[in-house]
Amino acid sequence: MLAYDPSTNPLNSNEWAYPLTECFHVAAMALSIGCITLVDLTLLGVGLKSTTPKQLIRDTDVWVVLGLFLAIATGLMIFSTDPEHFLENGPFQFKMAILLVGILYNYTVHRSVAFHPNAFAPVAAVISILVWISPIAAGIFSAFV
Repeated sequence: MLAYDPSTNPLNSNEWAYPLTECFHVAAMALSIGCITLVDLTLLGVGLKSTTPKQLIRDTDVWVVLGLFLAIATGLMIFSTDPEHFLENGPFQFKMAILLVGILYNYTVHRSVAFHPNAFAPVAAVISILVWISPIAAGIFSAFV
């Protein structure tokens, strides 16, 4: 493996680069998770009453994908600042695992329930909310480990 010098990374050598990347990372997560949560709240009966979960998924799908893409891209940039630290960080490892679970859940179970709501819809919505809160919490806690 080639030696990696974090001091050559622009995010480590420019005073504004890292915090600006963090801002974009958080905003991208808020965009995607916010759109997913709109669908969840509608499935719970407390969200938008003027539209169906199916239509809401269709209306927000581009924003969810864009948010996830930007969050992953900026996350990789942040990861590049000190990969060894992140790889050894337990909350970061959990964040990556639960992020994968969230993406898989969103594009399988969650999407299926939103397209064909049934008695399981409120349970699926609560699971979705809990799954998407987890990477946020893990991201916060990873800074303290």
